Amino acid sequence: MRHTPIVFLLLAAATTPSFVCAQDAAETRSVVRGTVVRPSGLPVVGARVELFETEERAVTDSTGRFVLRTTWTGPALLVARALGDPPVSLDVRLPSDSAFVFVLPRGVPRLTAMTVRPAGEFRLTNTTRQEALTPLDVVQTAGAAANVSRALQLAPGVNAVDEGTGLFVRGGDVTETRVLVDDVVMLSPARFNNPTGHVGASLNPFLLSNATLAAGAFGAAYGNALSGVVRMETAGRPTRRSGSLTASIGGASADAALAITPRFGVRALANISNLGPLVAAFGEAQPYDPPPRGGDAALTLEFATTRHSRLRLFTVRQQQRFGVGAADVSDQARYAAATTEGLTVLSWRDTTHRWRPSFAAGRSSHTRDESLTAFALGTRLTSEHVVMAVQRAPGTRLDVHIGMEQERFTARYTGTTDETTLFRVNAPTVRTGAHVEIGWRLHPLAQLTVGARADRSDFTQRTTLDPRVALAVQRGAWGLVAAGGVYHQVPEPILVRGQTAAPMRVTQASLAVERGGTVGARARIEAYARRWHALSQFTPNFGVATGGVGDALGVDSEFRWQWTEKSRTRLVWSVLDARRTDPQSGRLAPAPASVTHSIVWLTEREIGRLSLNSALRYATGRPFTDIIGSVPSVDGPQPVFGAPNALRLPGYLRSDVSISWLHARQRGPTAVFWASISNVFDRRNIMRYTWNRDFTARTPVRSPFNRSIYAGATLLLP
Repeated sequence: MRHTPIVFLLLAAATTPSFVCAQDAAETRSVVRGTVVRPSGLPVVGARVELFETEERAVTDSTGRFVLRTTWTGPALLVARALGDPPVSLDVRLPSDSAFVFVLPRGVPRLTAMTVRPAGEFRLTNTTRQEALTPLDVVQTAGAAANVSRALQLAPGVNAVDEGTGLFVRGGDVTETRVLVDDVVMLSPARFNNPTGHVGASLNPFLLSNATLAAGAFGAAYGNALSGVVRMETAGRPTRRSGSLTASIGGASADAALAITPRFGVRALANISNLGPLVAAFGEAQPYDPPPRGGDAALTLEFATTRHSRLRLFTVRQQQRFGVGAADVSDQARYAAATTEGLTVLSWRDTTHRWRPSFAAGRSSHTRDESLTAFALGTRLTSEHVVMAVQRAPGTRLDVHIGMEQERFTARYTGTTDETTLFRVNAPTVRTGAHVEIGWRLHPLAQLTVGARADRSDFTQRTTLDPRVALAVQRGAWGLVAAGGVYHQVPEPILVRGQTAAPMRVTQASLAVERGGTVGARARIEAYARRWHALSQFTPNFGVATGGVGDALGVDSEFRWQWTEKSRTRLVWSVLDARRTDPQSGRLAPAPASVTHSIVWLTEREIGRLSLNSALRYATGRPFTDIIGSVPSVDGPQPVFGAPNALRLPGYLRSDVSISWLHARQRGPTAVFWASISNVFDRRNIMRYTWNRDFTARTPVRSPFNRSIYAGATLLLP
């Protein structure tokens, strides 16, 4: 969980891209080639060929051929699958210069593979793959600072509200997006809008195998979220021994991966960071006191219980601390925060039979002490989450997913000012949920997905029922997806303290059109409409307001081009008009996250061992409420606010570039030299305003980024 300023997070960008490049070069990779055909000899297009031992996979092209690159050596099991057909496996020994041939007999009447993506789901990958977000995608995205949340911010539907790591999805608040790690919730709690920007839960990308953002229209398997769901899958057991050491001006890190046996492996990672040296070298745009510092440590243990099942234990602990001045509207406050977070997940999955069970249990904790002017907030949160599900293996006209979950959430908040306790909240609560989802192939080119989930929380004393439906139609390179549903979320106790809690609700409908394949050009345009009910929100003086409503209309677009195998570009454009009840006045006003236009242009280029990546981002300014005067009081002048969110900040513009170069050796360690330029044009974006003591003049608070150059090297141990 990265609860730090983005300048701090740039430290990770300096340490991670090179690891991936070095690792890929240092490993001895072999190539597995072959074809997948029918008994008649006709090629099977879109079949998936997987190496069971490593879960590496490839997809057949229009001629039925596949190419799979792997570091695995020795006996192995290759499995070929196609939708509507039983899988076929081959026992092989790698490396091999033979071309393998899979013959897929027809099982049930064959169904065309649906390549259209689910409604609201965007994946940050190259156009040559249809996998979820990988660590390589994260670290090679310029400006992402090697942070999963920062990379997901570049997806359509995510509004550029500030330079924090929070995910504001389709006009919703950062607290309305739920983060899951191996199906278990990772706490991303409500917090005040501190001067460094909103934050969201995240993990080091090298602890993960993939991540996907579902923006609004996720299925019935996911509940207690209004706007979005981030699904992270931790990395499994390694297939070989490896490790790396990295040092930079702002920190140091080390990680190791050990294949103890062919069925048991261990991964470990440790990292420490300190922004102090960077502040001394490049200056600071905000008065940090103290500069951000912190560290994290993580461990993954995985055991393959059978050929098609695994048991995994993942645990991580993180700590951060920082302080910053000029924090409140009167420019007189100092904000400081100290945070400790932990997450432990035990998960099990079995794909041996047609019905595939899964289980996950975990505990997430979050401890934070914040201070702002004379106000202090202490937060102690814990979540114990258990998830059980069973899913019918794909390949027939009817897919079924059934599951249930229980989450025990304990929240303790203490708010004080001038040694006086303003509030003390201790609210343990239990939420129980169950769902069923059925996917029915109406036609080889059309699929209808219908689901429903029920949730009950003893905090709200209500049972909610959420119906959800989606229809996907595919014809050639064209795809059409329509979806709609109801979504509920239990408000956190701090948002309704002293009042009766009511589950927040949003209804949404969306329609998406896409064209293109896995290579070449691809485009997707999705329009949506949303309506919120029973919202719980903070007021400017840290009070609470319940019963809020709102609505949003928007269009999210994504265009991809792959010029060559080593040259790609992507353009993202989101348009949004969102309104919400202003918690201070009770009037309907532009939502705080209603950024009218957000545009992102990403490019990737590989030249030999040199990798070049760039990101150019533009967004219209977010709304803000002006102060139009003041009134006297015993505590000094008090502000008089204008119409809620009637004005907008100036437009936001930023460009980032990253470069890495691999120096591979036949023997001994491999090194990667890297450099990144942050805020290339030295744009001083305005993030908010402060006012003088009598509120007669306002001063812009600039972005915490000056133009900065980070450079260094990573050593990969053989």
